[in-house]
Amino acid sequence: MTSRPQPPSTSSLGYGASSDPSITPGPSSIFNSSARTARNAPIGLLTGQAKISKMAEAEDYRLKAKKAMTRGIFSKPDPISAANFYKRAADAYKQCGENRLERLHRIASGDCQLGQDAYATAAAEYTRAAELAESTEDETLPRKRQECHKLHLDAANAWSQMGERGRAAESTMKAAFGLIMGEDCKQQMNDKALKSVEEAIESFLGDPLNRKRNYRRTGVSAYAAGPSSEPTQQSLELAKQNIITDSYAHETLFKAGTELIKRRHYESALYAHGAGTAALEHEGYATVSLSRAYVSEAILLLAMGDAVAASADFQKVHLQRTAYLSSRECALEEDLIRACDAMDGEALEEARARTGPHRAALANLDPSLRELVGEIRVSGRAKKEKKEVAPTKNAAPAVVAKKPSPPKKSAEEVMKDTDDGFAEMDDIMNQMGLNDDDDNDDDSDDDIDLT
Repeated sequence: MTSRPQPPSTSSLGYGASSDPSITPGPSSIFNSSARTARNAPIGLLTGQAKISKMAEAEDYRLKAKKAMTRGIFSKPDPISAANFYKRAADAYKQCGENRLERLHRIASGDCQLGQDAYATAAAEYTRAAELAESTEDETLPRKRQECHKLHLDAANAWSQMGERGRAAESTMKAAFGLIMGEDCKQQMNDKALKSVEEAIESFLGDPLNRKRNYRRTGVSAYAAGPSSEPTQQSLELAKQNIITDSYAHETLFKAGTELIKRRHYESALYAHGAGTAALEHEGYATVSLSRAYVSEAILLLAMGDAVAASADFQKVHLQRTAYLSSRECALEEDLIRACDAMDGEALEEARARTGPHRAALANLDPSLRELVGEIRVSGRAKKEKKEVAPTKNAAPAVVAKKPSPPKKSAEEVMKDTDDGFAEMDDIMNQMGLNDDDDNDDDSDDDIDLT
């Protein structure tokens, strides 16, 4: 009797996803769309006799793949056939819900495909294996991070050899965020992870084309001859040739910027948003996404306490776009900068009020940016206000030590102290030669002999 397939488990639906919103999910959960995640999820998992039969079928495919890679007297290894058998075995293990076995056979299939220059298939297998590594519960968290990072880098290498630079850059970004999977969303990144993220950002758009390249915190640009060298004409031309022009490539950069904002890496987040803005400007026409990118840059600069730079960008860059002048984001940016320039707290509160004139522009922003607007101050960096903790019922009341009050003096003692104080002041003035009670001082100093 065949058992009815069971619905997939939660871990197979959202790769690396966690029920705790304060924990960083896997990179596939951050960058993949919901439709793509649902497409990779199994429709149902086999149980009972059906699962036993499918597992035996997968084992048969594995033995055929092993035989195809065996060298004989009259035969040589056949990686193409082996890759096909490994893929069939992985698909069978997928229906059975065997995460670890599916991952191992995906990697084996990808290795065989890569050796035969089948780069697209190899990259797809590596990406699927990385997604499985995110959701596995059989490995420790450091091992999951290392495996996810390596598999996404292998996929990026395969896409690069095929000439798909956009997909290679996306896989590189996923590999970078695989290093922080499982960490607290509010915890700052370590130097290795931050360096990997910024290198992935540059893989989308070279630093010579990024106006915010000076906000990069780690590493050196691949287009620069030294750490402080300005971009040359040759580097500009090279960066224009390697810019990623794929559809929605800028969204990956903005998602990376959002994750950096959550961890209060404002400079690196501005570097990511600057790359996304430059990519949108390269398209040659104004869009709503470009307007949101402009106001996002201004919000980050104000959060860093640099109202001067925000005002300069607003006047020299943002206002030069005619379509931006009539947008809601332009009005929001202008009022925020004006309030911070004038150090007017009331104007700042009015500009970012939820029921104020800019509520529509604020509603269209990413939640992390909208929260950051509420933390902007008229001077200094943005800081999250600390909430007062209400005392518990069982908490003992705090005992405040009272200073002993000085003993009260009588009226005679007060008069005596006052006279002593005046006498002391007279002595000081006499020593300074400022006493005007001296009778020997006639008005002779006032008489001036004019003869």
